[in-house]
Amino acid sequence: MAKATRDLKTLLRLERKTLWLACWMTDQANRREKVGGHQASSASMVSLMTALYFDVLRPQDRVAVKPHASPVFHAIQYLMGNQTLEKLQNFRGYNGAQSYPSRTKDVDDVDFSMGSVGLGVGITPFAS
Repeated sequence: MAKATRDLKTLLRLERKTLWLACWMTDQANRREKVGGHQASSASMVSLMTALYFDVLRPQDRVAVKPHASPVFHAIQYLMGNQTLEKLQNFRGYNGAQSYPSRTKDVDDVDFSMGSVGLGVGITPFAS
């Protein structure tokens, strides 16, 4: 029982860090370029994505991340050591993390390019 409680506490701590980073990234982009951002849409995915990436997903699993959740995705990848602070600081900017996670433009491990830069949800059934 104590192990499960400790694991839950760890997940909650990671969730708070992920939420803070995701909101910070969007705030930085809005201050730099007034590009807009969807902190609420992103924040709505924090709990689910934290549980998936830090507890549930196996190496063979694939995830299609909606564009509004990209700050959460990049924040998680940063916490996992797969994304740089510089990319987070330049979110939605030149050489920054992409607002539409991209297999070709991001350094972190994007499974499917979504939104206007990819085939969207249509690709996921074919990949499975």
